[in-house]
Amino acid sequence: MDGSALGVGSDIGGSLRIPAAYCGIYSLKPGTSRISPAGARSPVDGFEGVQTVVGPMGRSVEDLKLVSRLVFGVQGNDQNIAPVPYRDVKLAPKLRFGYYTSDNYVKASPACKRAVLETVEALRKQGHECIEFNVPGAADAFNIFVGLTAADGYKKMLSHLGPDPKETSLWLVTTGPRLYSFVRTSAAWMIEKIFKDVLFANTVRAAKMSDVEQYTEIVAKRDQFIKNFHEKVWNKYNLDGIIAPVQAVPQLPHGTLDQHEALYSGCDNFSGLAAATILYNILDHPAGCLPVTRVDPVKDQVTDEWKTGPGLGSRLLEAGLYAGKKPLYNPQEAAGMPVAVQIVGKKWEDEKVLAMMEVVDEALGKDRGFGPGSFHGGVKKVSSNGQ
Repeated sequence: MDGSALGVGSDIGGSLRIPAAYCGIYSLKPGTSRISPAGARSPVDGFEGVQTVVGPMGRSVEDLKLVSRLVFGVQGNDQNIAPVPYRDVKLAPKLRFGYYTSDNYVKASPACKRAVLETVEALRKQGHECIEFNVPGAADAFNIFVGLTAADGYKKMLSHLGPDPKETSLWLVTTGPRLYSFVRTSAAWMIEKIFKDVLFANTVRAAKMSDVEQYTEIVAKRDQFIKNFHEKVWNKYNLDGIIAPVQAVPQLPHGTLDQHEALYSGCDNFSGLAAATILYNILDHPAGCLPVTRVDPVKDQVTDEWKTGPGLGSRLLEAGLYAGKKPLYNPQEAAGMPVAVQIVGKKWEDEKVLAMMEVVDEALGKDRGFGPGSFHGGVKKVSSNGQ
């Protein structure tokens, strides 16, 4: 809304990219050791299984570059930050991008798929090469994240609450590791055998408390996953960058879908959608968020592709998004809302990600309704319930 020139946030699983995508602004999740988190508080001091990073949010790529020029490599008293200042990057005239519209954990909605494909089309018109590829093991990355963060049963994170009530969206996330082992095992069995959802069942199995030996085994899986991804994606396709959905849906609705019915809340029960961003936290890759288009209720309808595939993932999560009488993905209600993509680079290539974001931004065109001063020409429709 042009209320501030820029913002700074932290990201351990998508917290820079997801809100930026929801609001139609730009953000950068850098890799670790580029920006000092000094002055910020962590909910879990000492946790290193997935590093929290700090990065900028702004109304343009130039905003992100300005902040990065100022703070990259500034150590102060923080010796964990690499003393490497911002480095200007000269890109090749023609770049090679990989892209996908499903990470095979949750298939991206029609609107989010269109944002990726429109980005690819715009880049191809500028002479860049874009190659579709299959993401190796995004569900594994999410389960590694769940296993690492749940290892202490979220005791330290929740210890800050004291007598205060727990935010409702944390209930499902924090319940798994507190269940008796046989209850969690039984729940996972039911999800797999009755609901035919092996992917979500494995996530439930991963959400458990671990001793030190088990924890180090998960860390070892993380490190092996990083090596495998580098070999199967970056080396195999010789890519400069990756274009991907930020989430399966452009936004999640707040609260219940109907004030007279106790239906599930998107934010409360669909935290699994963060698997799309968590992938690049596990990999520790720099990833930017860039707005592409807006939800179109005509172009972005669900078709049989979201029932029969390809690219389908968790049956339970996708049923809540795309099926039933009140699916969370509703292009009529979301008409005019922004839709974004992730622009991802290799580890330590933060400046290259920003440079590639400039290339993508220029290819898409400056007249698409994003950037400074664009808010009043933004959302074209507000639904009857105020969403």
